[in-house]
Amino acid sequence: MRRFRQRHRSNTPSFGITRSIGIDLNPFRIGGIHQVPRYHRQTKGKSPVPGIPHVLLVAAIACATSGASAGANATPVAIPFEQDKDHRIYVRGSVNRSESLRFLVDTGADGLAISRAIVPKASVVIDDRTENTGSDGVTTMDYSTCNDVEIGGLHTRMGAVVVDYRNRPFDAVLGWKFFEGKVVEIDYDRQQLLVHRSLPDVTGYTRVNVRWIDNTPAIEVTLGNGDAIFKPWLALDTGSNGSIDLSHAYSSRHGLMEVFTQKVGTSRFTGSAGNVIRAVDVRVPSASIQGLAIGNAAASFPIDDDASTGDGTLGAGVLRQFNMLLDMKTGEVYLRRNQYIGVDPAGK
Repeated sequence: MRRFRQRHRSNTPSFGITRSIGIDLNPFRIGGIHQVPRYHRQTKGKSPVPGIPHVLLVAAIACATSGASAGANATPVAIPFEQDKDHRIYVRGSVNRSESLRFLVDTGADGLAISRAIVPKASVVIDDRTENTGSDGVTTMDYSTCNDVEIGGLHTRMGAVVVDYRNRPFDAVLGWKFFEGKVVEIDYDRQQLLVHRSLPDVTGYTRVNVRWIDNTPAIEVTLGNGDAIFKPWLALDTGSNGSIDLSHAYSSRHGLMEVFTQKVGTSRFTGSAGNVIRAVDVRVPSASIQGLAIGNAAASFPIDDDASTGDGTLGAGVLRQFNMLLDMKTGEVYLRRNQYIGVDPAGK
């Protein structure tokens, strides 16, 4: 049996907007998908790709995931994307040469998850099981070990978790391993993903502090209120339509309830075992990434223990303010301000 760990959450603010983070595993909880055991691991300035445990070696050889390929052309591959009101990134592609499918691009996940509804038409073969460890329970799910995934003319072979999606605006969720060995440019101004074979000109970009934690990128974010300054490492998660979501462990350890007191709302989310966890949404007077200011910054932190081990998550509400270069060779991340800087995430 394979294992992956669910690491994110879905929030439902009191005013009725659903915040979804990562991959949807049931109608209430969403989490990043990880198709191999994710031991707590931090790397700095190294390749983001972890070692593969021996128990998964046979499957890894049978369906190797070495990143998307499209011949030897040095010109970057341009993939148009669209954004819904949730500000997340959606692209068109196929699984096993299927009809056109809608993918959610999720940098907070490393693997692939597909909706059970597309299994027949995408010729997906369910030949294994995988264990999902959530913050409040463990569930077992179907798994398909080898699938041909195509996005914008790029192809790679990937295993996939099969998920019973309901009322979600996508057919599949695409983690960063599809782009392994490439450099992904996310251009919100032109609404394009540009996939490069090597790092392009970084003039105008700022290289940010990054750590790869549990096989996903986390960047250092500075939050402040007067003399009180905090620097959490937040998972860079385009699969989240939240903004700054801090974990219960981090917010409790630093007493953030007493520091950020300008409350703007409340939230709640339900874990995979059905436990309801409450959260508070607050305004953050000062927020930045390596000197790049975050406009209209707001943060959320749980009142109840969410069992998270990391500091939190940086979602699309913030990330869309910056064009990005994600180097999937070195693990480095570069940011540049764009036209959405300072735009209220609840607005345009």
